[in-house]
Amino acid sequence: MTYYLAASVVLVGAFVVAALAGAPADVGMALGELALILGLGAALFGIRRYRLNSACPWLLVAAMGLVLVAGFLPSGVLAGTASPPSVADVLYLASYAVGGLGLLLTVHRRTPQHSLPGLLDSAIITVSAGLLTWIYLIGPILGAADVGLASRLVAAAYPLGDLMLLSLGARLLLDGGSRSVAIYSITGYLALTILPDTLNTLDALDGQTRWTVVVSLLWMVSGLVLGAALVHPSASDLYAPTTAENLDLGPVRLGVLMLVTLLAPAAQLLQYVRGAPTYIPLTCVSCCVLFTLVIARLGGVVAVQRRMAVTDLLTGLRTRRYFENAAARLPQTGDRAVAVLLLDIDHFKSVNDTYGHDGGDRVLREVARRLSQSVRPSDVLARYGGEEFVVLMPQTRPEDARMIAERVREAVARRPIEVTDGVAITVTVSVGIACRPGDVDETRQLTTFADRMLYLAKESGRDRVVGAADASLQAANR
Repeated sequence: MTYYLAASVVLVGAFVVAALAGAPADVGMALGELALILGLGAALFGIRRYRLNSACPWLLVAAMGLVLVAGFLPSGVLAGTASPPSVADVLYLASYAVGGLGLLLTVHRRTPQHSLPGLLDSAIITVSAGLLTWIYLIGPILGAADVGLASRLVAAAYPLGDLMLLSLGARLLLDGGSRSVAIYSITGYLALTILPDTLNTLDALDGQTRWTVVVSLLWMVSGLVLGAALVHPSASDLYAPTTAENLDLGPVRLGVLMLVTLLAPAAQLLQYVRGAPTYIPLTCVSCCVLFTLVIARLGGVVAVQRRMAVTDLLTGLRTRRYFENAAARLPQTGDRAVAVLLLDIDHFKSVNDTYGHDGGDRVLREVARRLSQSVRPSDVLARYGGEEFVVLMPQTRPEDARMIAERVREAVARRPIEVTDGVAITVTVSVGIACRPGDVDETRQLTTFADRMLYLAKESGRDRVVGAADASLQAANR
């Protein structure tokens, strides 16, 4: 890696010195060709070293570099002065297809679940960039009446290819996976490919050559950056799949998306001030699409935050807050039957002390799973706090509540729970029952009464169900 970076610095320095000294164009072209070959060699080395040839994504990107080398030959045989479409154009445009396919396969490998937030973010960037591309590049190219149709179509294909690379680069950067040196270098490579293409097209539209040296330098550096991306050790994680279901809108991401969204109306205003074509229908459609994408993105964040507010992250059950709101929505008085079960894992502290918090978390998750399988779909099962769980059972008579409570207790104790690899222990729960009408007059009092019954269950030896009738019997026997 060190030798590669040193060679890259030497080549770039030589190019800058040659440009400042007014050396012939062939010198700069030869240095650019050498840099591209060096970057491609480093890329192939990284692909082999980190086994990135699986499913061929980065072999395709490397093939993109090979095609560019062929199209960049300075002999004039391929890149001669013939009007488009020339053989060089065919090679250059083919490189977009080959490299784009490689990037697409990489994105697919990294996001097998097709993360919707990352897809929406990249779509917002692509739509906004697509509008700007049409206004400032494709529109003027297609409107050049003094150029043949074939030449205009070929020239317009370049910004379309760049737009495709931009979309894939944004998807790669925003997919929620690891943002390593390799990922940042790859997106930098794409940016250094798109920017010189854009400057070159703007020069061609104006009949100028003001960006020629800068374009050549950027193209040269882009190949070196690609090589650095794949030779860096972080390239070994390029295919690591991300499991992120949601990407938070942090300040940086939110600021970028806001800026990108504002580019569409800003471009419209700029065109109006310049007295240039405004493309009103296209701008209106683009703004509508951007508005829809932004609302969908924000709606996804709100939905995730709402789900997190009512879902216990460890067990996947409802939270205590959700349970209390559900209980408050039920009739507080009347003859309609309601029951509450309050459960506590017996001797849970000793599980944590013996097997650590990881062992305790395993017990909590498994107990939650068994509880979910034992209650009815209409019941509200929540983690009440710590090792306590609660079940709200609307329209449930006392005898049904006891039957469900016994079923829950038996389901937990039936099979041992693995707390560490190869170590399983038997876990039991104590259950308190409260019913209305019968035990309490108001629904809001059910949890307090169930807590008293749970205390009696634990005092009586644990691993049992206690309701009001059991409490009365215990009191009579004392």
